[in-house]
Amino acid sequence: MLKNTFKIATLLCTTFTVCNVAALAPQTDRAVIQYMSADILLPDNSLLNVDMSFDCGSDFSKTAMIITSDAGAHLLATAFASMYGDAAGDQVLHSWNTKVNEGDPRKPTFLVVTPPENAHENWYNKAIPKSAAKTLNHHTTSLTSEKSDDLDVELPIVKPYCGSRDHRPTSVQ
Repeated sequence: MLKNTFKIATLLCTTFTVCNVAALAPQTDRAVIQYMSADILLPDNSLLNVDMSFDCGSDFSKTAMIITSDAGAHLLATAFASMYGDAAGDQVLHSWNTKVNEGDPRKPTFLVVTPPENAHENWYNKAIPKSAAKTLNHHTTSLTSEKSDDLDVELPIVKPYCGSRDHRPTSVQ
């Protein structure tokens, strides 16, 4: 019994330590968003409150950008097209303008841009030069230069949110 209690305590301490190491910390010259709450106006004119934590373990902990409008989607698509090729820009607009699943009640409310998987600290500085022809590999979400097979750039992840289900008041659920 004592061994099991010790194992559980050790596991909890390890979990808390891992989260504390990755937890947000203020910067010396800039504030950091740790938590955000937004009221989303749904197509039926009802409001939905969405809470987003940017801290350790959250789906949004590595958020680089949140896109909330047609203008934002077009700006991001233009940036992706410039950095990664036209197909990457088209993919952003497709994510914004298309329901995730055919049966979804609406298109996404916002897009979240996060680093590529296994990205290094300054992942956003790496792009294929504008002069190189670019090919988007939709299956691996990577981008390669048509002139050089040794140049490989992982694209940031653009994920659509808040269009996949009808939200009902808590008392109805």
